[in-house]
Amino acid sequence: METLVNFLKNASIKTRLWVIMCTMAVLILFGGGIGLVGIAKTNDALESTYKDSLEPTSMISRIMLLMEQNRVHIILGLQDDLASPHFKNQGDTRSKHIASVIKNRDEITAILKEYNKHKLTSEEQDLANLYTIARTQYFDEGLMPAIAALQATEYKRANEILLEKINPYYKTADLRANTLLRKIRETAKNNYVVASERFIMIRNVLIFGTLLGILFVSVSATLLIRSIVRPLNRAVSHFKRISDGDLEENIEISSQDEIGQVLSGLAAMQGKLKIMIGELDQLASTDKLTGAWNRRRFEETVETEMDRLRRYGQRLSLMLLDVDHFKKINDHYGHPVGDQVLIVLSSTIRSSLRASDSLTRWGGEEFVILCPNTTATIVAKLAERLRKKIATVDFQEVGSITVSFGVAECGPSETWEQWLHRADEALYLAKSGGRDQVKTVKRPPELIEKETTK
Repeated sequence: METLVNFLKNASIKTRLWVIMCTMAVLILFGGGIGLVGIAKTNDALESTYKDSLEPTSMISRIMLLMEQNRVHIILGLQDDLASPHFKNQGDTRSKHIASVIKNRDEITAILKEYNKHKLTSEEQDLANLYTIARTQYFDEGLMPAIAALQATEYKRANEILLEKINPYYKTADLRANTLLRKIRETAKNNYVVASERFIMIRNVLIFGTLLGILFVSVSATLLIRSIVRPLNRAVSHFKRISDGDLEENIEISSQDEIGQVLSGLAAMQGKLKIMIGELDQLASTDKLTGAWNRRRFEETVETEMDRLRRYGQRLSLMLLDVDHFKKINDHYGHPVGDQVLIVLSSTIRSSLRASDSLTRWGGEEFVILCPNTTATIVAKLAERLRKKIATVDFQEVGSITVSFGVAECGPSETWEQWLHRADEALYLAKSGGRDQVKTVKRPPELIEKETTK
C-alpha cells in the first residue's frame, strides 16, 4: 500500500488520472460481470420455474391414466360374469380389480390434493372446473356405482353403467383434460417466452450499459486528461521558456478555470518581467549620466552592422568626437558643471542624428557616433554640420565649447577595434591640427582597390 501511495505521489497528473479512470473502468466491468452472473442464475431459475409450471400437466396426465386404468378394471371385472361371452375362469379376479380401482381412487384423491395447491390463471381455472365436473360425474355417477354393482355381482347393471356412464363421462373428462393441458402448456410457454424476452433484454441492457460505461469512462478520461494535462504542459512549457529568457512567446488563455487563472497570472508575470528586463537592459546598456549608449551596447551593435557589411557590402562609418579643453572646464567650474556640459552635449547630438545613427559615450568627454550604410565622405559632412551646431549652443556657466571629430570607414577585413583605432588617429590629427575641426583617415586598402576597379 505504501508503495502505491509513493507511486501516485511521484507520478504525473496524467498518470494519476489514468489510474483513477482505469480503476473506475475495472469496477464497472466487475459490476457488469456480477450482474451477468446474477442474470445467468436468474435464467436457471426461470427454466426451473417453467418446469414447475408444467407440473400440473403431469398430475392431470397421471389422473387420466388412473381413470383409464379404472375403466379397464371395470371391463376386466365384467369377465367374471358366467353369462358373458367373454367369461374367463381365472379365479376371483373381480375382487382384485375392485381393490385396484379403490387404490387408484385413493391415489387420484392424493394427487388432486397436491394439484389444488397450484395457482392457475382464471381461464385455466374455468377449464379446470369443467374438468372437475366431468371427473366428478365419472366417479360419482359411473365408477362408484359400477364398483357397487360388481361387488353385488350385478354384472348386467355394471355393464350398463360402463356403457352409459363411465365411457361417456371418461371421454368428456379426457377431452376437457386435454383442453386444460393444452391451456396450461400454452400459458406456461407464453410466460416462459415473455420472461425469456425480458431476461434477454435485461442481459443486453446490462452488457450494453457496461460497455457504454467503459466507453464513457474512456472518453471522459481522454477528454479530462486533455483538458487538464495539455494546458498544464503548455504552462510548464511557458515557465521553462520564460526561465530560459524567452519573453516574446504569446501565452494563449482559452479558459477561465484554475489552469486559465494560472496562465493569466503567468502572462501578467511575463509582461512585468519584460518591462523589468527592458528597464534593466536599458540601465545595463545606457550611460547613466548622458543617456547615450555605453560600450557594451556599442559592441553588441557594431558586430551586427559589420556582419551586414561583410555579407551585403553595406558601407559602414563612424565619427569619434572629443570635447576640446574639457579638463579645463572641470578644473575651473567643477565636475558638476562638466557633467552638465556632457548632458547638454549628448542631447544636442541626439537631436541632430538620423534615425539609423546611434550615440555612444566612449569614456569621459569622448563619444562615438555609429552611422550604418553610410560612406566616410557623407559622415564627414554630417560631422561638420554637427560641429557647427555645437559651437552655437550656449552651455550654462561655460558659454560655448568646441568639439574635434575623427571619421573612419570600416573595411571588410577589419575588426571593430582596428576600425576604431583609425578613427582615433583621425581624431588625433584634428586635435593636433588645432582642434574644432573634422579629420578623416584614408580609406582602407580594400575599399580603395574596390573603387578603382569600378
